[in-house]
Amino acid sequence: VEAYMINDKKQIVTGNIENRPLDDFVVFDLETTGLSPKNDGITEIGAVKIQNGEIVESFSQLINPNMPIPELITKLTGITDEMVKDMPTIDKVLPKFLDFIEDSVLVAHNASFDMGFIREAYDSIGIHIKNPVLDTLELSRSMFPTMKSHKLNLVAKHLKVELRNHHRAVDDALATGSILLRILE
Repeated sequence: VEAYMINDKKQIVTGNIENRPLDDFVVFDLETTGLSPKNDGITEIGAVKIQNGEIVESFSQLINPNMPIPELITKLTGITDEMVKDMPTIDKVLPKFLDFIEDSVLVAHNASFDMGFIREAYDSIGIHIKNPVLDTLELSRSMFPTMKSHKLNLVAKHLKVELRNHHRAVDDALATGSILLRILE
């Protein structure tokens, strides 16, 4: 018998966090028209700023993706074409979001998904995001290996964190921030 061992766990934190206190974060979530950062659009950005273990500020913006929102996505998020038709496009929202996040450690649940969309959007306007990123999905997998699933709603339930309006960006960001704080405790 021949066996090969590999480390198939994804990194919890990407980017440089050396000499950086881990007490200031921006926890964010996106709602999108689909799964592809190249072919789909962002319909909502929600974020909360955490400083010294307290949620101190929030950011919430619906976005016109310049494409129809699929019926399945509307059923999941409650976001309709009518709700976003008069909203700003992503290129107008990104500078405001950049001002909000500054150089904070970015936190997301399944960060590779959200960061894929954010990086694609910022690249389209010539800005490269260099913030460190912490993934609470991978953190929860590491902290709670016996859980069968680490979906946001299940981790929230496991940690007794309130999750209102699941699949609305600012509410998911608030729950993710509370999960992060609970794990850090």
